[in-house]
Parts: sequence; C-alpha cells; structure tokens
Amino acid sequence: LLDGAAAYGNEPEVGAALEEAIAEGTVTRDEVFLVSKLFNTHHVWHGDTSRPAAALSKTLEDLNIECIDLYLMHWPVAIEQREVKSCGGLRLEDGTPNPKLTIEMEYLETWREMLTLKRQGKVKHLGVCNFTTQQLEALFNAFPEPADRPEVNQVELHPYLAQPALVDFCRQHDIALMAYSPLGSGDSYSGRSFPACGTGPFECASGGKVLLENVIVGEVARRHSATPAQVLIAWGVNKGFCSLPKSVQPARIAQNLHAAQIALTHDDMEALESLDCGFRYGIGYLPGYFDCPNAPWYSGRKA
Repeated sequence: LLDGAAAYGNEPEVGAALEEAIAEGTVTRDEVFLVSKLFNTHHVWHGDTSRPAAALSKTLEDLNIECIDLYLMHWPVAIEQREVKSCGGLRLEDGTPNPKLTIEMEYLETWREMLTLKRQGKVKHLGVCNFTTQQLEALFNAFPEPADRPEVNQVELHPYLAQPALVDFCRQHDIALMAYSPLGSGDSYSGRSFPACGTGPFECASGGKVLLENVIVGEVARRHSATPAQVLIAWGVNKGFCSLPKSVQPARIAQNLHAAQIALTHDDMEALESLDCGFRYGIGYLPGYFDCPNAPWYSGRKA
C-alpha cells in the first residue's frame, strides 16, 4: 500500500518510481495498492463541478496509471482558490488558516462528483479523511444507498487520541479505518507535542512526554522486547486499523513491519487505552473543527 495525496507534492516522483519498479520486475501493478486524495482546493465550489475531475486527471497523469485503487476526500472542507502558494500558503506559522483564502465546510456535492468518477471507472474504491461521526451521518443521509457510502475513513489515531465513539460508528457501518500519525508527533503548530500531566480536558495522568517517550508505552515495549514505535503500531493493528507510520530509513521500515507480529495482551491494551485524552496533533481549517490545544482558535488556551 502506498498512501499518497496530491497535497504531498510528490505524485510525479511516486509514479516514476512505480513505473521503474514494474519495468524491473520488482512488483506488478496489481501488487501495489495506490491511494491518493482530493484536496480542498479542488472541491466543488459554488456550482463549479469540474474541479474534482480535474484533480483526479492530474493525479492519474502524475502516477502514470489509468485508475486509482482508493481515492479519498482529504478534508470535508473546500477552498475557493485552486492555487495557494501565491497567496502565502495554507496556514500562518501558528497554524491559523491563511486569512487570504476563502474556506467553507463542503463535502456533499464533492462526494457526488467522486461517485461519478468511480462510475466512470477511474476509481476502484472511495473514502474520506478527517470526517467526524456527524459528517459521516450527513453523508449517509444525502447518499442512502450502501454502495454510495465511503469505504474508508482515514483519521488521526493513536493512544493519546483513540476516538472510541468514531471508531465504533465506523465499525457499525463497515467503514475501514486508516490511522495516520500512529506514533504521535514530535512537533505541532502550537509547540505542544504532548498532553500535559493531569486529569483535565486534553490532559493525561502519564502525559508530559511525546508518545514515543511515554512511560506506559515504554513499559509495554520492555515487556515485549520491542521498540515504543512497534508497540504503538501493534496497538493500532490490534484495534483493526490500517496504521500508516512514516519513515525513510530501511531499518526502521523493517522494524515497523515486524510490529504486526507483536501480540499485545489484554493488560497491555488496557494500559495503552488509559492514555486516551483526546490530544490531537493535526488541526482542521475552521473553528470547531477541530477544537483542541494545538488549534490557534482553542478557547481553553491560556494567555
């Protein structure tokens, strides 16, 4: 599985590498499951339905393929401007969305166009990213046919942000979960890379450290002669997620793959579940989505 996106800016390079690997006989096209994402700048905007198709055409051209295996809506948010660099980029240094951009919550009409792309044979499977339960319910109401519902929801998932209500909802509706940032993160827009110690909102009794240095994660890792990263990946695998850790180091990638062989016990899982405090690294593009300490609009932030 190759998890990509137009917004990552590397689809031409991925396409070239894939073409080379196929030509050398390293893999066949059928052995590689390609994922891409439709970014906010190419949602339907005020009746302009041409934008999703244009985005997919560019992705297929860059990847040098005729059909993408899984196409995800990157966010349930639309941006009027198709190109953002000339405006100063997506965000300010503190994570605030660039005020020069016109941003709206929009996903229903864009999903309609994505269904059209699937019917045209350009996409095998469709899904979404960063959708809440409420947004999924709205999608179900607008598109009640089971075949028109998303097959995947790719969201941030790790022990600090277990999202049990969303996970249960997706399981009840046969939506597979892909977990990004399964190892947490060492940085953030706000500079807060871990929850504070405590029992208040977004606080954790064993907080004060990034996930990879959390004492409970370390204890579980020692019991299994594993690395903290392997434990965090194994946590996601145990919960049935498709975890998406990032690495460019071959040795680290091999370690990550071995994580699937680690059999966490019930006690291990309970210990890791105790870390859940709703602490989120990724932030959205509008107040209320998502409200968390790392969001510049978070009302609970101390001056």
